[in-house]
Amino acid sequence: MSRQTRARSRQKQINILHTNTRQRHSQKQVMQAVAWCGAALAIIVAVGVGVHLGCALLLKQVLYTNPRYALSEIDIEPRGHFSDHLVRQAAGLEMGQNLWTLDLPKIAKDLEKLPYVSNARVERHFPDRISIFIHERVPVVRIDGIDSDLGTRATFYLDRDCVVLKPREGEPEQAMPEIVGLTDARREVEPGKVLDQPSLRSALQILDAIDHTKLHTTIDIRTIDLSDPLSITMTTTDDLSITFRPDFIDQQLFRLKQASDYAENMQRTLHTIDLTPDRNVPITFN
Repeated sequence: MSRQTRARSRQKQINILHTNTRQRHSQKQVMQAVAWCGAALAIIVAVGVGVHLGCALLLKQVLYTNPRYALSEIDIEPRGHFSDHLVRQAAGLEMGQNLWTLDLPKIAKDLEKLPYVSNARVERHFPDRISIFIHERVPVVRIDGIDSDLGTRATFYLDRDCVVLKPREGEPEQAMPEIVGLTDARREVEPGKVLDQPSLRSALQILDAIDHTKLHTTIDIRTIDLSDPLSITMTTTDDLSITFRPDFIDQQLFRLKQASDYAENMQRTLHTIDLTPDRNVPITFN
């Protein structure tokens, strides 16, 4: 072997040795870096857990178990038919509870399960007071149905959202329009249930519209007949029969007002009014 060939062979062996050495050195550095990162991460986690536990302990002592924030007063607006005991029982509130631990949205949702509560709002007033604002359902019509608890026929109320309400115990029956001709009313009626018939909703819209016009001073509805799916017939306490369409309520009320004014000017008493035609309003007089 020539001298030049031997020199190249030795140089090649030296280069391979250097390469292996650099690789081992690089792997060692990576392992050291990983170890340092792991140690730093462990320290950060330990510090975070310590801070969390410390804050939780501090909050517990300063807020959650502090007798300064013990519930001592509950304001209910409006009081009306809702007693303090009934509201506290439905909301799960007890005197002495810590205000910071109360779940206000859950309390409001629990209150809305009461039959006559439409919606509720709960406010927290530090250090020791809770305010509860209740929007009460107002009955507008009555309907006969089968009591789901007793299995007998009974009178129920409906509010403007068609929610079934059971008369309060000991309360005299209220004078309000009666719904007749609704086939579903023959089935069991459950308080809190929504009667979602389109004709019923239209009838309550008409009733509400009458109450918000001057017509409410001259028209006192006694019965609302929903037996015809294409029309709604309302009979007043004066035996005036008014037939409505389920749509175009504003236009029909305008024509009803015109007919009422006409009869008053003629000094005659209306007997029937049919508002279902698009034009001309058939009228009969007593």
